[in-house]
Amino acid sequence: MLVLFLLMINLSLNAQVHWVKIGHGLNYGVTNNQKGNDILVTIGGWKANQTWVNKWCEELYNVKLKELGVQHLISVKGPDDVCFNSKNDIDIKILSEFIKNIIYATYIVDRVIIIAHSSGSFVAHELLNLMYGDKGIAKDSFYVNKVHYFNLDGGIGGKDCGTSLDTSAVKKLSKIYAVAAYDSSSNLYSTNYETMKKFSEIYFDKSELLTISTIENGCVDKWCLHNVVIINKPHNSNTYDLEKDYQHFDNSRKVQTDYLKVLFK
Repeated sequence: MLVLFLLMINLSLNAQVHWVKIGHGLNYGVTNNQKGNDILVTIGGWKANQTWVNKWCEELYNVKLKELGVQHLISVKGPDDVCFNSKNDIDIKILSEFIKNIIYATYIVDRVIIIAHSSGSFVAHELLNLMYGDKGIAKDSFYVNKVHYFNLDGGIGGKDCGTSLDTSAVKKLSKIYAVAAYDSSSNLYSTNYETMKKFSEIYFDKSELLTISTIENGCVDKWCLHNVVIINKPHNSNTYDLEKDYQHFDNSRKVQTDYLKVLFK
C-alpha cells in the first residue's frame, strides 16, 4: 500500500512539492528526483508553524539536497512547548513508522537526513529514540547507520527540559552534527553555541561540532545568530523572526546550507 501511495503522489507532482498531511504536525511530499531515494526530515523550532517549515524544507531540497539524491521530504512543525515535554502536538509515533516503512518498501534508502532547529531537537530525540532506542521499531540491520542528524543550535535534553538521546539509539546512527554560528566581525556566538559544543563532546566519535563562520549577516544579537543556521542573513538583526526567516528567501537572503557540506565528502 505504501508503494502505491508514493507512486500516486509522485504522478501528481509538478514543479513544486505537493504536501500531504500524514499526522498532526506532519507533512509529506515525494519528488521525482532520479538521483536517489534518500529521506529529508526538517523539524522546526518552538512554535514554527507547518507552512513555514514546509517552505524551509523545500528550499533546502531545491538549493542543495536535490543534487545529493533526496527524494522524500517530511516537514515537522515546531513544538508548542519549548521543551516538547507534553509530546501531544506532533504525532511522533506515526512519523517513526512512516520513515521505517519508506525504508522497508524501497530498500534503497542510503541516507535519512534529519535537520532540527532549536527546540525541534527535542522532537528529533523522541523520534530517534522511538526508532533506534532499546525498544526501537527499526531493529533490522538495513535500518542502521542511515541517519545523519543535524542539531541546529538546539538542546541536549534531560533534567527538566526535553528528551535526551538514548545511548543505544546513538550507536545505530551514522553521525550526529551539532551546528552553531559564530560572527568573527562582532565576536558573537549563536545562543546555544556552548550547548552545541557540549552536545558534540558527549558521543565521542559519533558526534562533531560544526561552526558556521559568518560575517555581513546584519546580526547584533545572539538570537539573530540563532537563525543564521536557517538563513544566511536573518530579517531581524536584534532577535529571531521565525515566520520570515523560514520562508522569505531571495538573492541576498539565502537558505543556510554550509553545514551540509559534510554530506558531500
